[in-house]
Amino acid sequence: MIDHRDALEQARRALRPPEDAYERLRKRRDRKFRNRRIAAGTLGLVIVAGGLSAVVITFRGGSQVGSVASCSPAQAGLTGWWSGDGGTSDVVAGGDAILHGDATFGSGRIGQAFVLDGDGDFVSVPHDPDLDFGTADFTVALWVNFNTTEGEQILVEKWVQRSFDRDSHQIGWTFTKLNSNRIGFGLDPGGIASARLDIPVGTWIHLAARRSGNMVEILMNGNVIASGTAPEDVVIDPDSRASLKFGHRGGPDDTPRSIDESGFFLDGRIDEVKVFAGRALSDEEIRADMGADANGMC
Repeated sequence: MIDHRDALEQARRALRPPEDAYERLRKRRDRKFRNRRIAAGTLGLVIVAGGLSAVVITFRGGSQVGSVASCSPAQAGLTGWWSGDGGTSDVVAGGDAILHGDATFGSGRIGQAFVLDGDGDFVSVPHDPDLDFGTADFTVALWVNFNTTEGEQILVEKWVQRSFDRDSHQIGWTFTKLNSNRIGFGLDPGGIASARLDIPVGTWIHLAARRSGNMVEILMNGNVIASGTAPEDVVIDPDSRASLKFGHRGGPDDTPRSIDESGFFLDGRIDEVKVFAGRALSDEEIRADMGADANGMC
């Protein structure tokens, strides 16, 4: 005679999901969420224009908890966005960045961030013409958290250092914390830099650089800290075929035609790197970007 209790136990075991089922489901949900963030942001812009709020639903343990929470819609004109949320994909175009050295992920300003230790770690994005600025306006924005402020540390760049001669033609652009604790944005020809700053360590700082016409400005936590205007007869085209790099000055090993072996590796965390090719965000838009709450942009 069949023991019904044994039969029920066998059925229960057969129907029980694998131990890692929830983890696989969570990763699948996260991938879908990242791939749809821009679409959600576009919808959010329409909804906000209608006087409502864009919303996201938070899940924990597979079930909805609490009420819906607002997220900030992505700014129009976003060309590239690397959130660092446990993956290297560009949220806009989907192409993958590459982790170098011991680069990894850890807690960020919003979700997770890229973690770099200042000793050979960096992130690179293969050259993509969609990230070129040409002679148009642009904005580059990010969050950074320094472990130390010693030495020069590259934030983001697409730069080829072909010579150290001031009169020599370099290629591209570079956004960096200079050795003197000034924040600089270099173009060829020229560039701008802030005055010497008291930059805290272990603190998230929002930095942005933008060009509007012939004016280039750097903002720190929503306030302009440096600006400069090129003569009207000077045409600045910072395009290069170098990869886009977070936390590293391109050298001979990873940037063709570059002779700079300084490295200038970032020692800290970098989060929510955004590139707007063709748009100079206003002060208000930059402050809205940095003021996104813990749910981030959508």
